[in-house]
Amino acid sequence: MDNRQKAWTWAAAVISFVAGFILWLNDSAAGVFLIFMGIIYIGTLTRPGQEWAASNPSLSRWGLIGVTLLVILLVIVVAILL
Repeated sequence: MDNRQKAWTWAAAVISFVAGFILWLNDSAAGVFLIFMGIIYIGTLTRPGQEWAASNPSLSRWGLIGVTLLVILLVIVVAILL
């Protein structure tokens, strides 16, 4: 990952955390999703994260899809309960 990609990933993580925290304070479940996405962005910046994703591309893709679907399911359940 070159410096430009790292800078954009850090910017995406910071924006995701800030927007997620603001939404979470306003009792929106979407904020939790954005906070999770920020954590995932930071995980992709680490060398072990990059090495693992490079050695297991299908597993990392399905992991990201799974986390996204679980968060969407959480949002739907919370919306139904409220």
